[in-house]
Amino acid sequence: MYRIQKSYYTGTDETKVRLTLQEPYRDFVVSFSGDLTNVEDDILEQRAIGKLAREFSPSKALEDLAKRQEEQEQSIKSILKTITLAKDLSKDQKEEILSRYDEYKVGKEYKEKDKFIFDGKIYEVIQEHRSQTTWIPSSTPSLYTEFLNVTIKDEAGNTSEVVAEFRQPTGAHDAYNKGDKVSFEGGIYESTVDSNTFSPSQYPEGWKKIG
Repeated sequence: MYRIQKSYYTGTDETKVRLTLQEPYRDFVVSFSGDLTNVEDDILEQRAIGKLAREFSPSKALEDLAKRQEEQEQSIKSILKTITLAKDLSKDQKEEILSRYDEYKVGKEYKEKDKFIFDGKIYEVIQEHRSQTTWIPSSTPSLYTEFLNVTIKDEAGNTSEVVAEFRQPTGAHDAYNKGDKVSFEGGIYESTVDSNTFSPSQYPEGWKKIG
């Protein structure tokens, strides 16, 4: 997939779009009239490739564009097959997921990466400690963070990743890391950076739309 960089120039009222690809290496700059910085990357990528195609080789590029669009659609379909939205989980699926972990206990020695259930949610321990009554998991982000990387299996044995709605991080302790996936405004996004505290709309460069 191409990496997209967008720059709007008010003097000429145009948006320059830079497309770069590592393997095989490609580097193009395409200009469009008006401010297109808010246009989604995948849409802008298609428009830029289409414009390049018409300029360099209309027939060949149209074929390449059609092929690339088909590949992207197949890639998205393939990814979506391995994803289940948390809101779509059945009661049985939720119960099966929760059955994998013990309930939270006060006075227990917890180690980093330990996981438990509290108030119907799965939490992961951030730092080693002995739990106390006043350190409630849902309101003690310095010790606990909600665990996101849950998977389930269907009747055929196929593994599916459960993706929850985007939640606004309050700091580095509950930020999204590279590879984490969220559901946001009707799309599925994957974080491209560690310590990501922004939403896909606030920091588009930190997220990749995958579905």
